[in-house]
Formats: sequence, structure tokens, C-alpha cells
Amino acid sequence: MTSHFEKLNGARVTAALNVLGEAPFFYRDDDPELFQFLRRHRAEFERFYAELFGWELVIDARTARLYKERWHNPALRPTQHDVFDLTRKLDCVGFLLVLEFYERLLEQHNLASDDATSPRFLFGELFEFARVRLDEELGAAAPDDEAVRKTLRGLWPALVRYRFVREVKEDDDRGAGESREDDHVLYEALPALHHYDVRRLAPGTLARALHAPEEASR
Repeated sequence: MTSHFEKLNGARVTAALNVLGEAPFFYRDDDPELFQFLRRHRAEFERFYAELFGWELVIDARTARLYKERWHNPALRPTQHDVFDLTRKLDCVGFLLVLEFYERLLEQHNLASDDATSPRFLFGELFEFARVRLDEELGAAAPDDEAVRKTLRGLWPALVRYRFVREVKEDDDRGAGESREDDHVLYEALPALHHYDVRRLAPGTLARALHAPEEASR
């Protein structure tokens, strides 16, 4: 490792390597100074990961992540990889809807993906978008409201865990133990969503995904 970073601050290098390995995404807001250090010395970090691991370091204005093209332990099944990797059909459909909704949010708020501000939304706004979008795509074959909500809710724990979205805590007059109804929970759409560009998908992707056979969980 020293040959790659011999001219850099060792403590900062160690910190950067650790945060990149602790979660799929390292955000600028997590540690602005460390993120700037990583961007400033991006060439050294890119060479380190490429030569020692065969991984690609991807950095934009707000996010850094490591990308690996293949897995090296054949004994692990896909479900045993601790990464964001959707295998259920309905989860994939839900994620497509979230990505389309994210693009809509950016347009509505006149934001770019690298702006300092991330768009916020109520869960009910996402649900309404998904319901209408599926009606447009599938017509009479569209799932009912309960099925749409179930699809989004089934995906939600993974989106929160891997930091695609985060709940925005709000001060209000609720008493202890009270919670907001699902539709009124406020979320922030985090920059990781930009790394999955729904605009590259061909028209009709949603319809094809919904009509494809359900893949058994592995």
C-alpha cells in the first residue's frame, strides 16, 4: 500500500480506505474534508484499487463508491453477498418506479444530481406517482392500490439500509409513541439514486418486468 500513497497523509489514507469499505456509498456530507481529500488524490486511490483488487473507484461531486465486476468466492450464493442486489421481480419493478420518481423530483425542484440540496418527498407522493405510472403503462392490467403499496413497502428496507433514501425527522405535536401514517412520512432522496440512470432503459421496461415470470428467491 505504501507505494501507492507514500506521499500522502497516512492517517487520512487509512480513514478514506475504511469509509469506502464500510458501506456501498460514501457521501460528501458524511465527512466533507475526507471526501475532498479523496477527490484531490483520486488518481492514487484509483490505481490502488485497480492494481490490488481489480475494482473501479467511481467518484462524482457528491458520492464515492467501489465497483467490482465479479465475485471471487464461488461458495457464496447471490443472496449471501452483502450488497444492494435485487433478485425479486417486484423489488426490481419498485426500484424502477423509484428511479423514475427521482428524475421527476429533480425536474420539479429544478435540481441537478450534483447540487448540494437533495429533493424531499412524502411517501404518499411516491405511491401516487407509482399508481398513476403503472396505470399509464398497463391500463386495465395494472395492479391495484394495495399491490402497489406492497411493492414499494417490500423494497423500502433495502433502500433505507443502503442509503438511497433517508427518513427526515420532523418536529411536530405528536405525543410520545405516536407516529405518522406511512403516506405522510417525509424522506430525502440521496445521491446514490443518480448512479442508476433510468433514462438508459428502453421504453416498456416496466411492462416487460411485470409480465416476466417471478424469479424464485435464491
